[in-house]
Amino acid sequence: MKNLSILALPFVLAACGPAPGTPSATATAAAPSPYAFDLNLTLTARAAERLASTDERVIVDAMYYGLPVSDDAPGIDKEEMEIELGASEIEVAPESAAVKVTGEGFDATYLKSVKGDPEVLVNIYSARKTHENNLLNCGIYQGPVSMAQKKPVDIQCDLIDGLNEDGDVVVETGTPGQ
Repeated sequence: MKNLSILALPFVLAACGPAPGTPSATATAAAPSPYAFDLNLTLTARAAERLASTDERVIVDAMYYGLPVSDDAPGIDKEEMEIELGASEIEVAPESAAVKVTGEGFDATYLKSVKGDPEVLVNIYSARKTHENNLLNCGIYQGPVSMAQKKPVDIQCDLIDGLNEDGDVVVETGTPGQ
């Protein structure tokens, strides 16, 4: 009887697995967002050094939106006259790098209220983990997501001019000519 139990074990274990032709859990992972795109982040040497020396990080902030099909379209922000479609914030190391903006925060709830292609506004700033103020002066990207997907978006950052050791902007005051 013991031998019969041992022989039956593989059949019992096989019955516990997925049915033939059924994808495994790893194969059914979420598909990438159709609103994902690549970004090339370039920090000047002085910006990268300053942020790294103070354990500061960098935030890549992508805000998705679209122009409304009408003035009373569902989901419209009447102040901005646009349809908000979500956002995603990615924290990265303070170094030049290729960044994958995954589109994870995209919310398609009001996509039918959008005229044309959805757009994205990308802002980059320091994470304010070790400094109260933003330390970076960066370019932006604003335009259709489809355009951002054609080739990586290039954004360059430098330190804000006139920062002191504490990360505060130093503004000189005084009387001209003194």
